[in-house]
Amino acid sequence: MKIAITTIKLFKLLVAVAVVACIAFWGYRWHVSSDADNVKIHNATVREIKDMVKLCSMEIYDEVPVKGSAGTRHLVARMRLRGMVNFDIDKIDTDLSADTIRLVLPPEEIEVLESTDDNAYMVIDTWNDKFLGSDNFTTAEENAMKAKVRDNWLRRVYLNGTVAKARAEARQNLLTMLAGIMRKPVIVTDSVPRGAHYPKYR
Repeated sequence: MKIAITTIKLFKLLVAVAVVACIAFWGYRWHVSSDADNVKIHNATVREIKDMVKLCSMEIYDEVPVKGSAGTRHLVARMRLRGMVNFDIDKIDTDLSADTIRLVLPPEEIEVLESTDDNAYMVIDTWNDKFLGSDNFTTAEENAMKAKVRDNWLRRVYLNGTVAKARAEARQNLLTMLAGIMRKPVIVTDSVPRGAHYPKYR
């Protein structure tokens, strides 16, 4: 499996810009004394943290076999998949009230799509067990086979640790980004390191 983590470059760029632009900004805002301003700071901080979580995603490219049957007809093909592990930022748990900023990595969301690259789906062979029977498949029949392949692939990325790796890297990247900006210690924890939906697929 080939895994492309495009967000690492984004993280490096963001950290470089954020360290220059935000440290002084945070230094000013963090010491504002009025309660009203503190509420505004708290809300802005949560929004900015959520924006960072949006960047903590992993792209996965994989080439998988497609095998299926419809009656006496059989098909063998290969398909390229593009998966994206994202995080549900509306469910991120943040605690900014103490001396240490605490966050819990939210549940992951995985999108699995057929690649749009040229020749992303290629039929290798078709046949019919009936003598002189047609070996043609309808688009609906092929789409049903592809759907099964995507479901099996989703189960596999949980069982082979790909989702766990995505969560571990997202947690570390978020911690690194926040530690370079915040004036308080930062702790990012993950209560479901194998994946929030792992029990469904194990």
